[in-house]
Amino acid sequence: MYKALIAAITGLLVSAGAMPVAAETAHIREIWSISEGLFEPESVAVDEARNFIYASNVVGYGINGKGYISRMSMSGRMVDAKWIEGLNAPTGLALRDKLLYLADVNMLKVLDVENGEIVASYVAPDREPCLNDVALADDGTVFVSGSCTGTIYKLEDGKLIRFIVDADALRFVNGLFVDGELLLSGGWQIRLWNRFSGAPLADGPVTRQPDVKDIDGLAWDGSAFLMSMVDDPRLWRLKADGIAVPISDQPFHAADFYYDNVTGLLIMPQNLSEHDHRVTAFRLTFE
Repeated sequence: MYKALIAAITGLLVSAGAMPVAAETAHIREIWSISEGLFEPESVAVDEARNFIYASNVVGYGINGKGYISRMSMSGRMVDAKWIEGLNAPTGLALRDKLLYLADVNMLKVLDVENGEIVASYVAPDREPCLNDVALADDGTVFVSGSCTGTIYKLEDGKLIRFIVDADALRFVNGLFVDGELLLSGGWQIRLWNRFSGAPLADGPVTRQPDVKDIDGLAWDGSAFLMSMVDDPRLWRLKADGIAVPISDQPFHAADFYYDNVTGLLIMPQNLSEHDHRVTAFRLTFE
């Protein structure tokens, strides 16, 4: 899987002068798109067992009680636009069984999707952490990025604790991806960590390409990492040679997206303009 990427990066970090190699041809087709009831959607979680997609709606970043979670069908129908209300700029989502973990500015909250109740809340140990993304390891370990504190937090013994703190390596830390021993962090730069010890797996950022920065969404596509960026509307792909290239020039304006590398299902929260907020499903494959 991604071990070739780790080996390539730890062996030789990509320099700013490296020339990108040609990307595989991407084939992308829109399946459906929803705008009804959405405002500043940031993240999606797919619940295959219940045939739902959950989307976080920020509605102004801060403690304002205006944020909410929307619930949609897998076929692209809005089921309940304001399913869970009263949140504070909810961003990252991650689902395990019936529990939906969500980042809510300064708290990690846990929602029981079967009854719609918040069953737990964990306050960050820092005053203004700007909690952003949530990632779940196979054993249930929960990681949360803190964009304002340069910190990756971990849920341990009923508390949200500081796991990795590095103001430089975790500058504006945003998207997270975890699998096996790997914990990959986005933000101003992409970094690789050992998810058990917190030690870095590479001596520096994954790539020093000047146009690859402020990474938001991260997903594995079977042979490379897909990435969205805050200030670049395109979808990018980071391959095992450590070079990132856009899959096309199509402007997606994606936030924290979902991708299934078996079916090619891509679900994007999109903020296309001040008045155009939507969640769109695509079929994305490579050859």
